[in-house]
Amino acid sequence: MIRKYKIGNFTIEIKSQVDFQDVEPYSLFLYDGEQIDYSVNVEFASEMPKEIENPCYISQDKVYGYENNVLCCYYKSRDTDGEFYACRMVDGKNITIVIDNKYRDMLWTRVIFSLIGIERLVAENNGCVLHSSFIEKNGGAILFTGPCSIGKSTQANLWKKYADAVIVNGDKTLIFEKDGVFFASGMPFSGSSKDCLNKVVPLKAIICLQQSKCNTVQACTKNKTFYKLYKNCYPVPYSQECTGMLIDFVGKLSQKVPVYEYACLADESAVRCLERELCLI
Repeated sequence: MIRKYKIGNFTIEIKSQVDFQDVEPYSLFLYDGEQIDYSVNVEFASEMPKEIENPCYISQDKVYGYENNVLCCYYKSRDTDGEFYACRMVDGKNITIVIDNKYRDMLWTRVIFSLIGIERLVAENNGCVLHSSFIEKNGGAILFTGPCSIGKSTQANLWKKYADAVIVNGDKTLIFEKDGVFFASGMPFSGSSKDCLNKVVPLKAIICLQQSKCNTVQACTKNKTFYKLYKNCYPVPYSQECTGMLIDFVGKLSQKVPVYEYACLADESAVRCLERELCLI
């Protein structure tokens, strides 16, 4: 079967030897146009490697190594004591995903997308994935970013309740630049949040959150902006080229888009204070 998706400013065509179940939020990003930026072929193997010879990078759930001069990413299974259940091989715009045959009947869209390496595709297309809650207000995007449990979803929900904002994504935002304009795009990944829409709107501001007993907002100084944004971006593991692209993009983003530090309460007053600062009332 063949299905096509558009996420932000690039398209992906997925070809699979077997049918895969397509449900929301992935079905929201289905695409019927002709442009194809990346081709993903899903194949199955009767046996996966037991170990990787001469690995070049090892993380908690992935091992990178070269096979026939092609960099491969092997995925460890959490159910079978660290055995590999899938592998991703990238050759330019062509991506091959090989999955252990015993998972053949459990193929979902979310499994395929988890293996594609979406952060690399975003970096290659002049963008980044920011850990953030994304709301739309008056046709513009406001992103709340910061470490886990800082209150990103709380602020987004307050804006929905008190300012009629639309929550586009509760956990991740794809940011890209086109013709000198920065845009925020929904993605089919939202973490534990159920908020996920396929919308692309101009990026108005990024809010770096802190918890506080009062509301204090100030423009982030330029020497802080890059660090605050980059540390909340999803990295591109074991790719110096794509990491360089990501660094360059965040550098441009930090110079062109207003970024604010916001120490705030978790109530309506936080919405009103930020509204005044952003001139939305």
